[in-house]
Order: sequence, then C-alpha cells, then structure tokens
Amino acid sequence: MVLGTALVVDDHRKLADNVAEILLEGVTGLTCRVAATGADALAAADAQVDIALIDLHLPDVNGVELIRELTERSPFVQVVVISGDSSIDSAIGALDRGAFSYLVKPFTPTELLEKARRALDRARLLRERDTLRLELEESEQRHRNILESVPAFVVALDARGNIQLWNGRVEQVTGFCRREMIGQPGLHIVGDEDGDVRLPLKNGGHRLVRWRRADISVSPSGPPLTFAVGVDVTEEREVQRHAARTERLVAVGTLAAGLAHEVRNPLNSASLQLQVLERRLARGDAKPETLRTVVSIVHNEIRRLDRLVNEFLAFARPSPLNLRPITLNDVISGVLDLVKPECDSAGLAHFLDLDPTVGQIQGDEERLRQVFLNIVRNAVEAMGRGGRLNVSTHAADWRGFVRVDIEDSGPGFPENAPVFDAFYTTKEHGTGLGLSIVHSIITDHGGSVQVESRPGRTRFSVSLPQPAA
Repeated sequence: MVLGTALVVDDHRKLADNVAEILLEGVTGLTCRVAATGADALAAADAQVDIALIDLHLPDVNGVELIRELTERSPFVQVVVISGDSSIDSAIGALDRGAFSYLVKPFTPTELLEKARRALDRARLLRERDTLRLELEESEQRHRNILESVPAFVVALDARGNIQLWNGRVEQVTGFCRREMIGQPGLHIVGDEDGDVRLPLKNGGHRLVRWRRADISVSPSGPPLTFAVGVDVTEEREVQRHAARTERLVAVGTLAAGLAHEVRNPLNSASLQLQVLERRLARGDAKPETLRTVVSIVHNEIRRLDRLVNEFLAFARPSPLNLRPITLNDVISGVLDLVKPECDSAGLAHFLDLDPTVGQIQGDEERLRQVFLNIVRNAVEAMGRGGRLNVSTHAADWRGFVRVDIEDSGPGFPENAPVFDAFYTTKEHGTGLGLSIVHSIITDHGGSVQVESRPGRTRFSVSLPQPAA
C-alpha cells in the first residue's frame, strides 16, 4: 500500500540520499524522489507529491521561491524547510510562503520522521477534504439537475418564508424567472399547509397547484428549508367539476323520475275517486254514507302526497344541524316510549339494553330522534304481528364512536338491496325516502349506518362520534 510520495530537494547529494533512506525505512509505504536543483524539483512535482523537504540554499533558485512554484503544481504538498541557518528569520519567511514546518541542520532521524509523518497526515487530510468537496459539488449538481428536470414545481422557502429555490418547471409555467423570485416572499404561493393553491402567472390568470411540503435541513448548523413540490391539477379539477355537474344532473333526473312515479300513484287514486264521486252525484246519489267513503280516500291520498313532498324536501334540501350536547341513551329511551303502544297492539316483544357508559354526544336531538324513530317503526311494520325487537347502545370503540343497534325478527330483504337509495322501498305505501334521510342525517353528524339482513334477523347499526373527554 502506497502511503504517499516524498520529494527531497538538496544540492548536497549524500545528505539528500541519507534523508530519503531514513524516510523509506521509517515510513512504511512511502515512495521517495531526490532532486539537487529547483528545476529538477519542479520536474518531479509534475506527478503527485505529498511532502517536500527543501533546502533553502539551492544553486539555481532560492528555496523560499521554490515553495511558491511547487505548491502551484502540487496544491496539497506539505513543505518542510531544511535550513543550516540558526536564525529563525529564514524559517519564518518560509512559513509565510506556505511551508508546513522546518528543520534546522543538524537534525536527528527521529525529528525528521516526526515532521514527515505529521506532514503526510496533513497532506492526506487535505486530499480527503478536497475529494469530499468535489463529491459534494457533484452531488449538489446532480440534485440541481434533478430538480430542474422533474416535471413538477419545486420551491424552497427559508425560515422567514422567502424563496430560496425556484426550479425550471415553475419558471417556465409562471413566466417569473428565478432571478426576480429568489429572496421574495413565497408563502402565499405554496400555502401554509398541504393542499391546492392558486399559482399566479406573470401574464395574468393562474394555475391550480396541489402542493406537498417538507422541512429539510440542508446544513447541520443552519435552520431547515421548507421544500414544496407541486403538481398542476387545473385540468384535473376541471374534469372533476364537470363530472360532479354531470352526476348532479343525473341525480336530479333520477330523483325527478322517482318523485313523479311516487306522486302519480296517489294522484291517480284521488282522480279515480273523484270520478266515482262525480258519477254518483250525476245519478243523484248524494247520501252522506256513500260520499263519506270517497272523501276519506281522497283525503288520505292528499295526506300521502303531503308526506311525500315533505320527505322529499327534507332529503333534497336538508336544514343545518343544531348541534348541542345530548344524552344518547335518553333519546333512544324516548323513541322506544313512543313506539311501545304500537308494539303492544301488534303483540311484539321489545327489549331495551342501554350501556350506562355511553354518555353524551354532540348532535341534533330532533334529527337523531327522527333517525331512530324511522328505523324502529320500519322494524315494527316489517314484523307485522308477533316478533321481537331489540334496541341496544354500546360505549365508544377505539375510534371514539358510540353505536346503536336496532334488530328485528322480520322477513328481512335481499342482501344487496339498495335500502339507502332514494325511492327504494319494500313497503306497499312507502315513499322510499325514509332510509335515505336516515343516511343523510347520520353522515352529516360524521357517523355511519350499516345494515345486515337475512330472514328472521335484520340489524341496523348506527355509529356516531363522541367528543373526547
């Protein structure tokens, strides 16, 4: 293993050879060259030289001047001056010119080797530092090239929010060159958190950019920079808006068709009954008992229409929630009190199991009462006469959601039935909007509603978030 290269420059050939021999024997892996003049020394310095031991008095050049020329050729060379002058003035002059150290003749082999080893260590450290510097510069250039070539916007902000990096992509799209942007405030461009922000263009207008931010330390001692990487989502958002408009139009069409179908049935029934009434009056049959039946049917159909319109408006244009702390168990208990007479008249067994640890939630009490009353009454109607109704509450799970289970022993419905879709119903005179409204109200509360059904067992599970204590 080659440790380094030494150059001994002295016009006293025997002394130069002795110095070289001591170095070769005392430093493992060292190679050594000998020169008698400054010209020979410069020729030898065309190759790598780590240390040079130079006599100040050479036949063709002053040793101090040789130091300057030698370090220009070998920038990492460490020069040890050899002087026979007992005055330190010449040594100080050599150190001022860049020499590493000096030796005064006569010197011992130990002194020579100690100076040589220190000089070699310093030369090695300087070379390693320069290698690391070059590698760092190459790495920085590679990263700079990557930042310039990626098809994304890259902006870096310092701790004050001023722009420190403005890559080629953002320069190209915005029209703002980095020369005018570096040092300018940039927080309004990338936003103060991840998300979509309008990126202004120099010629007017903007692009919508989705930014992702990260704080990265670029130096051990300095504060981190905030790097923001952005993707142009202008066209994507426009496509999404167009798709949303299309979906809304389709939904409106579906709702209109469903509403028309549901309205047509009671209107048709009322119209037929009015025709019956008209024929009876034409025959002179105006007996109260014959007219009362017709009037009652028409009245019921009008009430059915009124209920349908009200439920449709509640579904299509829900009012804002009136949130306040409510005790969920009290709401459930009140709902069961309301349907108890219906259960008793139908011979239904009903059971209530309230978990006392459920506590309070933030909710709209009236709307939640509407939810649970709708589900419970659906269960009662589905079972007909006889059956079993179980209602239970459960404390918050690991996500912080309390749960209400409503289970009946009715016939159930098909596994993939779209029970939460508007106008889907399994009841003869149902509007098909009740469970759609249930789903909407629970979703507005930040919760969810799930259903499992098979013959003899149908269970609705409503989950609602509970604020942390």
